[in-house]
Amino acid sequence: MKFTYSIFIFWVICFSCTEKKSKTNSTSTEKQLVKKDSVKPEIKEIKIISKKNEKTENHNKIIEKFGEQWDFCKCVLANDSINSAFEKTVTDAETNRLMKRWEHVEVKCKEFLTSENKTPEQRIEHELKVKKCLKNAAK
Repeated sequence: MKFTYSIFIFWVICFSCTEKKSKTNSTSTEKQLVKKDSVKPEIKEIKIISKKNEKTENHNKIIEKFGEQWDFCKCVLANDSINSAFEKTVTDAETNRLMKRWEHVEVKCKEFLTSENKTPEQRIEHELKVKKCLKNAAK
């Protein structure tokens, strides 16, 4: 039993030493490769676009493709009225009429429908603007 235990410990020590040597060799080889093949990063020109310029460019592209756009509040009110109408029980004819209206509003409100509100702050700001539009319309 003692002999088996001694052999087991001997093998563990041998393999652990062998493992350390191979790790050391691979690390030194990697260091040599980096030194020999010194990599020079290429510097590429990066065009920085401000948020304002990007918004203007997107607005111009939308107008060019879909025509003049409605303002934010008009889009909010149009979407709200369509959503309210769909919440009621509607006939097939009314559903078709609402879908045609929705398609028209979608074209006139592309900028509104594709606006950024990804961060929590942007979503909160968007909700406040929507509430303000609805509140002003109720007056």
